[in-house]
Amino acid sequence: MSSCRVGLRLAACLLNISEARKKYVVENIAKAALLERNGQRHPEVSVLNIFSDPEYNRSVITIAASIDELGLAENLIRSVPGCSVFLFGEADLPEKRPLVQRRKQLGWFTRRDFSSLTPDLGPAPARRCGLTACFRAL
Repeated sequence: MSSCRVGLRLAACLLNISEARKKYVVENIAKAALLERNGQRHPEVSVLNIFSDPEYNRSVITIAASIDELGLAENLIRSVPGCSVFLFGEADLPEKRPLVQRRKQLGWFTRRDFSSLTPDLGPAPARRCGLTACFRAL
């Protein structure tokens, strides 16, 4: 992301994807995060890192954007069917819960039925796989 604006506030998005063996799937999801509603490249959104672990078939895409562009989450929901978004930190208003607290409240690591979760944006996860996005203001 290139910007000369002083005081630009950033938000980080960690996309956890249950896919690592099909590189094109992971790359297409990363590309979807970079686009505006009109399909043009967004100037204030950058993919910082893509980590894929083929053995566990999991990937994490790290994205940074202007905090004013939290519409990024809505773009992902529109572009990637089944994407569930859970906010934490500064993006989780008004509570501003840290990620660890948010995961504990959701029962993320002990839950078996994910369909009863209510994400901040998007549909409830059908199961503990797919694409889940966590946004945090930096």
